[in-house]
Amino acid sequence: MKIEVIGPGCPFCKILCKRTKEVVKENNIDAEVLHVTDFKSFLKYFPMTPVLIVDGEIRHRGKWLPRKPKIKRLLGIE
Repeated sequence: MKIEVIGPGCPFCKILCKRTKEVVKENNIDAEVLHVTDFKSFLKYFPMTPVLIVDGEIRHRGKWLPRKPKIKRLLGIE
């Protein structure tokens, strides 16, 4: 599984990336979690960042950050 958190490096995308990594670790998911801060990448989704993409599919957009149980559902493991 490839998981990308895309954003400019703001506190919101850092929190989403941290929570996502914790969910992956806590549930022993075989996944690569990338925090993409590349200007061209996050500009595609601006102003609705951060964005959570799982295997190429957008699962979350915006500053309302999901908690861990919701992230599990977004990853399709619950």
